Amino acid sequence: MSRRRESFAVQLNNQRSGPAGRRGSTYAQRLSLADAVGTATDEVTAPFTSTFAPGEMRQLALVAHNHMKPAMKQFIETYSEILKKFRITGTQTTMKMCKSMWGEDDPAIHYGLTCTSGPLGGDAQIAALMCMEDLGGIIFFVDPLSAHPHQADIDSLLRLANCGNIIVCPNPASASSMMHTLRCALLKGDSARGMIPSFFETLESPAVEEYKHQQAVALANVIKGNSPSAPAPQAAEPPKEVGKSVSFGTEKSVSFGEPAPVEEEKKKKEVSAISQTTIDRALMGQSMMFSDERLQALLAVESDDDSDDDEEDGSSVEEAPTAKVSKGLFGIKTSSTKKSRGRMGLKKLGKSVRNMMISK
Repeated sequence: MSRRRESFAVQLNNQRSGPAGRRGSTYAQRLSLADAVGTATDEVTAPFTSTFAPGEMRQLALVAHNHMKPAMKQFIETYSEILKKFRITGTQTTMKMCKSMWGEDDPAIHYGLTCTSGPLGGDAQIAALMCMEDLGGIIFFVDPLSAHPHQADIDSLLRLANCGNIIVCPNPASASSMMHTLRCALLKGDSARGMIPSFFETLESPAVEEYKHQQAVALANVIKGNSPSAPAPQAAEPPKEVGKSVSFGTEKSVSFGEPAPVEEEKKKKEVSAISQTTIDRALMGQSMMFSDERLQALLAVESDDDSDDDEEDGSSVEEAPTAKVSKGLFGIKTSSTKKSRGRMGLKKLGKSVRNMMISK
């Protein structure tokens, strides 16, 4: 008989009754932890001299949502000795906090860019600093329980921080731990640059290299005139034998060996060689290209399918030698010496592609 799984409450109670120190549940344990935190904070906030000048490092951004601003103010007051060693940037309210506590006339303090409020573009300005390679870290106290009108800007800032592989502290606990690392790096000097590399060099996420490789391949395919998603070219099949034809004195001939002439079969094969993905992306307006041969084959099939409609409508046909036909849907231009019809254009071409997709 299988054992019944214990409820979450029972599991939690078992965790609390486990080895001491794994969970600070009792009052004595919480008090001991508070004393340890206080001792560590006193050590890291003691006055010291930095081996790096603020101008030698990239800026450090301080940002906090409205409900997290009191926590940010307490954080700045506690770790001012370390924060003042950097060029501090941030949104408008946070910068006012710093200037009110540190003053604006102290020559030892170097302020960075004062950005506007977050909903008005402050987060986007900080992201721009990162793209300009002048941002080494972000201390961003995020409010996880409130909706934000500029959520898109917040997501963009954090995504770019991950792309740039810079230091990000999204809450007071991670920011307090980071202060120990920053102080140690400022004290040791050049030998400790590797502890905070994003303040000295431009880094990137490991995923960026693969993205750049894919972009280079796509660009090379476009330059060559091929679709980035087009299938690899296949070896040409040997031509099939054509059956004998019997002429009865008219221009038409009857074939007994093949159901259709070789040229018509070749056109159909060229049209069917266009991959489904290429057609879908082309119809969606993306910059995918058809080769000249495939496009001419598609136009030839369209011309054959619409020949009966032209006879019924009695529309006039005009000669247009070497006319430039612009195919904006596919982003290419091709020369055509065929007869142009008034109704032929991108609409007809799109109709042919869709009919071909339906037939498949």
